[in-house]
Amino acid sequence: MISSIVGNYLLEKGLITYEQFNDLSAEQRKVCVKLGLIAVAEGLMGHDEAVRVNNLQAVMDKPFGDIAVEKKYLTKGQVESLLKKQGNAYLAFAQAMENLQLMTIEQLELYMLDFQRENQLTNSDIEDLKSDDAARILPLYMPIDSEKYLDLAGTALRTVMRCVDGEVYPDKAYITKSCGTENGAIQYVEGNPCVTCGMAGRGQALLKTASIFGKEDFEQVDEDALDAVGELLNCINGLYARSQSQKGIFMDLYPPEFSTEITEIAGDEMLVLPLHIKGDTVNFIMAIGNKIEIRQEA
Repeated sequence: MISSIVGNYLLEKGLITYEQFNDLSAEQRKVCVKLGLIAVAEGLMGHDEAVRVNNLQAVMDKPFGDIAVEKKYLTKGQVESLLKKQGNAYLAFAQAMENLQLMTIEQLELYMLDFQRENQLTNSDIEDLKSDDAARILPLYMPIDSEKYLDLAGTALRTVMRCVDGEVYPDKAYITKSCGTENGAIQYVEGNPCVTCGMAGRGQALLKTASIFGKEDFEQVDEDALDAVGELLNCINGLYARSQSQKGIFMDLYPPEFSTEITEIAGDEMLVLPLHIKGDTVNFIMAIGNKIEIRQEA
């Protein structure tokens, strides 16, 4: 998720091209994060020191950490701590940037400071982002006083990551009474409180979601494609209902409803969480304690 968030930020700023972003995604899947890059990112070593140790590896045939300890750049405890971070997605992204000679970790960190200022994030928020943990990232995109939606939104995000797009990432969520759209599906879940969830988009925005989840190459967002979207909602709500049952709250799922001719999805109050899925923006819509409904063209 973090590689998509940062990568798209760099795209918007014109710092990388679409082709380079695609190359980065491919490189990141095969990259092994070097211990030196992590040490520099953590502020434990300078870039020149890391390069010096890398060069020494060619003649000493020793692990980076052993040489860094020998040269007194790092302690054994610091090396052990750094080794535990080699699977971090942000650092893998940074390593891919360096491998493709697009920018160094120091340059990337400077752009991350710009990202932090522009989005009014704290240092702690940035650490949450870099963790690549959906449970830590999602609250950064939720509005104030939206705690009751967090569990359901988290279930939706994790399910989409598992079943549709591992690189999905959210945009700023907002509370509203209506969401203009063109097509989509909703599902009502009876309980105390009741829940209604929906997925909606404009044009063909839902096509990739429907095709990947439904394991069928739909040509357009038609009723068959929206039936697959409804099944995805059923999966999300089923998981949410199961988690609520462990708290003594029991829920009944109604069959999903869908339409290709929608003007808006509306209700007394709902939270809209935009999700960037495979290059398209899909709105995940949820209401807790009241119903939302599809309003169709007259």
